[in-house]
Amino acid sequence: MSSHIAAVDDPSTSTDVVVGRQPITDRAGAVVGFELLYRPARPGTAITGEQMTAQVVLGALTIGVDQLVGDKAMFCNAERGVLTGRTPVTLPPARTVIEVLETVHIDDEAVEGCAALVAAGFRVALDDFVWVEGAERLLPLADIVKIDFQAMTRDEVRALSERCRAFDVVLLAEKVETPEDVAWAMAEGFELFQGYAIDRPEVVQGHTIAASALAHVQLSMTLLAEDLDFEEIEGILRREPGLVVQLLQMASIGSRLGMRRQVRTVREALVLLGTTRIRQWVALTILSAQPGRTPDGLASALVRARMTELLSMQRDVGTADFAFTAGLLSALDLLLGVGLEDLARTMDIDEALKAAAFRREGAVGALVCEVARYQAGIAMGASLEEHAEDVHVAAGESFAWAMPFVNSLEVAS
Repeated sequence: MSSHIAAVDDPSTSTDVVVGRQPITDRAGAVVGFELLYRPARPGTAITGEQMTAQVVLGALTIGVDQLVGDKAMFCNAERGVLTGRTPVTLPPARTVIEVLETVHIDDEAVEGCAALVAAGFRVALDDFVWVEGAERLLPLADIVKIDFQAMTRDEVRALSERCRAFDVVLLAEKVETPEDVAWAMAEGFELFQGYAIDRPEVVQGHTIAASALAHVQLSMTLLAEDLDFEEIEGILRREPGLVVQLLQMASIGSRLGMRRQVRTVREALVLLGTTRIRQWVALTILSAQPGRTPDGLASALVRARMTELLSMQRDVGTADFAFTAGLLSALDLLLGVGLEDLARTMDIDEALKAAAFRREGAVGALVCEVARYQAGIAMGASLEEHAEDVHVAAGESFAWAMPFVNSLEVAS
């Protein structure tokens, strides 16, 4: 039993999460937003445009929106799938600008998709904009038009910008590479600026735990149901720490108004997000899926979470859901190879949950500490006589609960 319950610091359990960001400034030079850019975690990765968008969105949720962009807006590239709803964008609408790429063919479906995004609270930008047939159908829906300074002459830029001003849009000078580019754009009345003359893209890196192939199969099946069963989804997520992190942070950052919320359990996150956003998020996780093998470190994390939950019920300490979530998050350092202090600083989740999971504070935090100490004792072959009988019983029951799932991963892969 010790080989599965013991804490395992194995870098192979974690997956790098990489998101590029490039600042966008106003006429005063203040940063007003960042364009989020796809960057492969490993060279040579070949994926589709829609998968790029999915990975950028999920990467932002994993790293944490506040950590990635602070209180600034996020500009997110959108292939046609975003407009049709095939690639959901689960970022907070009030803080997100959807950049419709120049490759998107303008037709009824594209126009309706943009209108739906605007109705949902997103702002729309037209990226690398050139005047093509149907452009006048999208411009009334757009807040921002991005004009590529490297793709046309200054006379062409001037003519295009004058044509766009009739639609009351904000003009963004894109790919300004020299101070002269910026000065000329300002003189022409451009209001926003992006390019090497402002700043080069920066890569922000985080870590997550790859969801199992089995989880993606199970979650995909939930999309087929007419009514989502939150209890069923919760049962799947309880064994997937990486997905739990995304869910908690997505629920915490709010939705239409972008207001932060305190979320302490998986069930609470599901209820707050609601059926529509849960369906969108599940679709996004499946689209970006990169199933990986999950070693014994995951078993250790699941056993810790379940033990904390059982002990909280037996001793009437806190709530079972809160205890399970705290126990699960407390083992992320083992799975990601990242210190608890770094996790506490970077994760956008409830402060009470952070205190219990990462600093072991409060009554539930004491349970987490007790369970972690028990696991460490097993790993070192130390005597466990100091622990109460209910801890030994909880360990056995938790191991029995976790291992069928862990063993099933080999079958699913």
